[in-house]
Parts: sequence; C-alpha cells; structure tokens
Amino acid sequence: MKPLAQLPVEMKALLTATLIFLGLAILMALSYLDFSHIGSSGSPVLSVRDIAATYYGPGVGYVTLMSLAHIHMMSLSVVFFMVGFIFVHSSFPVRWKIILSVLPFAAFLVDVSGWFLTKLNVGWVYLVLVGGGGFVLGLGAMMLLSLYEMWLGPAQRAALVSGERETAS
Repeated sequence: MKPLAQLPVEMKALLTATLIFLGLAILMALSYLDFSHIGSSGSPVLSVRDIAATYYGPGVGYVTLMSLAHIHMMSLSVVFFMVGFIFVHSSFPVRWKIILSVLPFAAFLVDVSGWFLTKLNVGWVYLVLVGGGGFVLGLGAMMLLSLYEMWLGPAQRAALVSGERETAS
C-alpha cells in the first residue's frame, strides 16, 4: 500500500469510513461501560470503586471473566490490527509507528490482567484503568494521526496548492 498521503481519494474515503466507524464503535463501548458500571458501589457517577465492585469477589466469576477475555481479545485484535495497519502506512517516524501500533495490544493485556487480579485483590483495579486508558489512547492517536495525514497533512496541502496552480494555467 502507498503512503497515506499518496493514496487515491477512493482509498482515502474507504479508510476514513473505516476509522470513523471503528472510532464510533469504541465510543459506544466506552459509553456502555460507563452506564453498565455506574452504581455498582453506590456512587451516582462512574468511579474506581464501581469498576472494582464489578470484578472483586463475587462480582463476576472466573468462567465469565475467561469468556469475556476470550471474546474481547479475539474481536479487539482485529480492530487493533486494522487501525495499526492503516497507521503504519503513515509518514510518521518508525519509532512512533512501532510504539503506537503495539500499544493497544500491550495495554489490553494489562487491562485483562487487571480483571483477574482485581478479582483476587481490589488494589489491582488500577491496572484495569491504566490498560483501558492505554489502548483507547493508542487507538485514538493512530486514528486521528492517520486521518490528519490523509486529508490535512503537509503533503495534502502541497498537492492542493500544486493542483490549483495547474488548473489556473
């Protein structure tokens, strides 16, 4: 695949639709988590205690956690790959492409580990927060940077200016 800035407009449209759709899906998932966890600890707003109450002790059984982990890891690996695949075709430095494309995978492993560890000891709930925040941050950064490069980056502005000059001649 060509670099993002050099793709034909139809490919940019497809990739843009994919990134926007996946971004909306992630926002829906975050909204669901917010609404489904609120009140678990008696708080009217989502709190660390709500998340801890979900996983600690009898909140959720190990079999349910394994099932949720399996489903999430299988489906999110596809999302992480799709967004990462698009992003690695950007012109950002290789170091950043490696860090950001691997971050969601690593962060989600931290998140899932936090589920199981919080089941044993409520103090591990912060792993759930760090892991969840990390994978959302990584995905969001890759999505926004990819969209920027496809439509607004320096190469796009240069192409627009050169295209305007050619049509004016």
